[in-house]
Amino acid sequence: MPLCPLDYRYGRDTVKDIWTDLGRHSRQLEVERALIWAHKELGKVSEEDYNAIAAISNPKSVTKERVEEIENETRHDIMALTKAMAEQAGDAGWCIHLGATSNDIVDTAVALQIRDSIDQQTEILCTLMSTIADLAERERDTVCIGRTHGQAAVPITFGLKVAVWVDEFRRHLIRLQELTPRVCVGKFLGAVGTGAAQGENARELQANIMTHLGLGCPLVTTQVVGRDRYIEWVSWMANVATSVEKVLQEIRNLQRTEIAEVYEYFDVEKQVGSSTMAH
Repeated sequence: MPLCPLDYRYGRDTVKDIWTDLGRHSRQLEVERALIWAHKELGKVSEEDYNAIAAISNPKSVTKERVEEIENETRHDIMALTKAMAEQAGDAGWCIHLGATSNDIVDTAVALQIRDSIDQQTEILCTLMSTIADLAERERDTVCIGRTHGQAAVPITFGLKVAVWVDEFRRHLIRLQELTPRVCVGKFLGAVGTGAAQGENARELQANIMTHLGLGCPLVTTQVVGRDRYIEWVSWMANVATSVEKVLQEIRNLQRTEIAEVYEYFDVEKQVGSSTMAH
């Protein structure tokens, strides 16, 4: 599921894998399994039937390719998923998707994708902050020209310049930690958010599923998880991208031939910067 050519050249495999078709498929299977687990905890499904479902709730037993074959006929992705699961589940197939609607599965699986992405983003941010904090400390006494509006001003140190970057990314990390509980939320209250298909234990069932999956539980929903949650996360990424662009633009400017204050790493023995020029 490519999003951007830049992502697929420069993106991390660990992040890209989350958003592939297989990444989505495996998480939807995990959500279907968690649903049956929660029913078992409430006494609606036997341990034997749950174990049978758990055993086939993986991409090797229920393949993405088989789901796609069925979807070509049904024209419905989650119906295709449940049919493919039922083919493998034997007599336990009766409890697959019990009381659920499609977006219970889809949106909760997306929440797992977002949660796993945030875990990666947190790790990347912490590594970046640690690296440039070390650089700021190392260059704390390295005097360089301060600039305002691109013009030379009073002297500063390069360490100060980098420390500003560290503090900016620190704020991004705090924002990410604050938004995570709001964004990593699934839902299991059926087609219109009433939970009618699940009966009087609907909210308990939903809470059990979300706790089991490590997700937050919504106060109320409609058919879908509120899209404002997704927008908050995407907006955070846009904010971080702005900071990254600022840092990279500064490095690009400072390594201009006529300035030559900094240089990014370049393997002079192997790396090539141009097919025409000497660099």
